[in-house]
Amino acid sequence: MSISSRYFRLAVFLLTVGLVGAFSAGARGALGFEAPEHRLLPLRIHLLRATESPDLNCKLQTADVLRVLGKVNGIWKQAGILFYAESIRSEKAAFQAFYQQLGANRTLEHLQQVRPRHSRDEKMFHAYYIHKMGPNGVILGGKYELIFVKDTARLRAVPGGIDEPLPRVTAHEIGHGLGLPHRQDLVNLMASGTTGISLNDREIRRARATADGWDWTLSPEKAAARADKLWGAEDGKPSATELYRALALLPGEGEIARRARQRRAKAEVGKS
Repeated sequence: MSISSRYFRLAVFLLTVGLVGAFSAGARGALGFEAPEHRLLPLRIHLLRATESPDLNCKLQTADVLRVLGKVNGIWKQAGILFYAESIRSEKAAFQAFYQQLGANRTLEHLQQVRPRHSRDEKMFHAYYIHKMGPNGVILGGKYELIFVKDTARLRAVPGGIDEPLPRVTAHEIGHGLGLPHRQDLVNLMASGTTGISLNDREIRRARATADGWDWTLSPEKAAARADKLWGAEDGKPSATELYRALALLPGEGEIARRARQRRAKAEVGKS
């Protein structure tokens, strides 16, 4: 082998290692987003409880949800998209006995029946957490308000993947809600059943275009104005805190991010 061939192979090897490292860090090409370019989307989180159906009876608590949401935002921040908990609801699943009696005859479509009717809303993402089902997660009909995730999710580890299944499964189903199809690339967020979290530039552009088509998508400025108004009302502080929690993730040291970090910290101190 010639010296030039050796150097060429070494260069290819180093480039490959560099690309793997980039995916490991969640890199996704040349796109980058300043704070004002970020978009915030509401996510209503439903922790379904069920005394008549063990499979529906979610084991997660609020602290688990906040940890999961933080990691979901860690994934979607690469696209300049953040999610805030519009509310976290521990609520009774509907049609529990019927769902349990179906047994092996259940289909994923039956999950639609267990959603509590009073807490549905079309202008936000909805994530319903249950205990057991066939897949780790599913989005029914590709609709952002019909995401289901099981708290017993398991994934295949890949280089640079996330360290916990639930945030990845949730972020993956959200990706479908933002218009993204499955991918074969194992380190990609849209691959099935792996811990991969990367997105390419095309996927990022498509997800952002979908979000910008909704009238309930907020810019950081609008989200901050809403949070500040809620903060001034005593019964609005929990909702304001969740908005601030997302806004605190904005890059840089701008006024919106700085105030969000201060008020989030103040709210958390008040709870302790």
